[in-house]
Amino acid sequence: MDASASHLSPSDSSAASLVVRSPLTGQPIRTVAIASKSQTEAALHRARLAGRQWADKPIAERCRVLRQARTELVERREQVVELLCAETGKPREDALMEVFTICELIGVCCSRARKQLADQKVKSHLLPHKRAFISYLPRGVVGVIGPYNFPLVLNFQDSIQALLAGNAVIVKPSELAPLAVECVRDALVAGGLPAELLQVIFGMAETAGVIIDGVDMICFTGSPRTGKKVMARAAETLTPVLLELGGKDPMIVLRDANIPRAVNAAVWGGLLHAGQGCVCIERIYVEEPIAEEFTRQLVEKVRQVRQGDGADGRTVDIGATTAAAQLDTIERQLADAIAKGAKILIGGKRRSDLPGQFFEPTVVVGVTHDMALMREETFGPVLPIMAVRDAEEALRLANDSDYGLSSSIFTRDRKRGIELARKIEAGSACVNDCLLSSMVLELPFGGVKQSGVGFRNGPTSLRNFCRSQSVMVDRLGTRSEPLWFPLSSWVGKAVDFSMRFFYGRGRARPEQRV
Repeated sequence: MDASASHLSPSDSSAASLVVRSPLTGQPIRTVAIASKSQTEAALHRARLAGRQWADKPIAERCRVLRQARTELVERREQVVELLCAETGKPREDALMEVFTICELIGVCCSRARKQLADQKVKSHLLPHKRAFISYLPRGVVGVIGPYNFPLVLNFQDSIQALLAGNAVIVKPSELAPLAVECVRDALVAGGLPAELLQVIFGMAETAGVIIDGVDMICFTGSPRTGKKVMARAAETLTPVLLELGGKDPMIVLRDANIPRAVNAAVWGGLLHAGQGCVCIERIYVEEPIAEEFTRQLVEKVRQVRQGDGADGRTVDIGATTAAAQLDTIERQLADAIAKGAKILIGGKRRSDLPGQFFEPTVVVGVTHDMALMREETFGPVLPIMAVRDAEEALRLANDSDYGLSSSIFTRDRKRGIELARKIEAGSACVNDCLLSSMVLELPFGGVKQSGVGFRNGPTSLRNFCRSQSVMVDRLGTRSEPLWFPLSSWVGKAVDFSMRFFYGRGRARPEQRV
């Protein structure tokens, strides 16, 4: 269910099909059947049965199965990469990195699964003679609705963690890029993962609606507009959600920055996968004393970026725009910016010399915050640069956004960079770096404002996919408890005395004792 999805009403049509086309050539890759309402409900039922058996397995066994399945994925990596490049238009190196990230995620999550999912002991201040702990139990069936830009990472990082937590998973990939997701799932099943435990279902918004209605947790990555619909639908059944809803990520370059490093970061961080990343740099604020030199070097660097389909075997840096409709969005934003006084220094149009959906890497100056280019998510290879008086103005403009996913600051003064990072309204910030915080699997990743609800990864991420249960066990075995019936007057007197002694005026309070 991508941003274009307009509703979430179930349909029982079983004849519908979906043609997956390559943005590199415009040619069809494969036609797949869209699951009907009854087929989706049947898949949910099978997942629930498989999940109950999986939940009974020890954590060590779940890890063993996933590690074994990972071996088969590595063996089939070329098949996965070929499909991923064909349906998303990304270079082979980017596709390989997605497969590698899944392999790494399995390893990292397995290494911390036992600790994260173990019962957590709790010491009660009021009842120290009781044994208390928190258990983390599987939710049941987790639904994952993924996007088209990084379909492997953004579908399977949730799926793998949900599986390790003891859940079954139903994945509905984007209709624009479903094939590589299915290929990864098939590899994991061939490697030993139970087939009904991880299922991939093809469909549009209607299919997503049926999944939301039938799961115990829903994970969605996409636009805020569709994310709000997912959240509203989930609210009908009080189903918990994990939402990652895009960004308009700012980059601040201070006058003392290492300009070549900042330029290289801006080009990679803004043009990676043709700018189709929720953490891609979409706004650049540069202090005035270095703005001209920064812009000059940036344009020269962008001029060196290699774009193409990679069909001739040569390595390219960026490929095509996956969604044809996104080209219209890029053109609309650029036209609005030009009409309001902005200037394109390089790029600015579609590639007529290539057969697919390619847009030139573009640098724009003279931008202001009354332009759509600086306020709406572009999701394209466009780098708008705005000169600012000082760091305070850059910070104010960086925070002047409905989004808050990621951000970056470049300065030789690392201490100051960290201080500014703390003031940016974003879920993550990089100092003298960009994007890579989302790849540090040990860090939580999530957004604020319109960029999402909840977080992925991090030291407690597996617990996202669990329901916590508080357990208290009596250890003394006495016949009765002081507060049980029949009540005695001495209980009230003891409570009143304790309250006056510990919390009354002039008494030393327990919380003040360090």
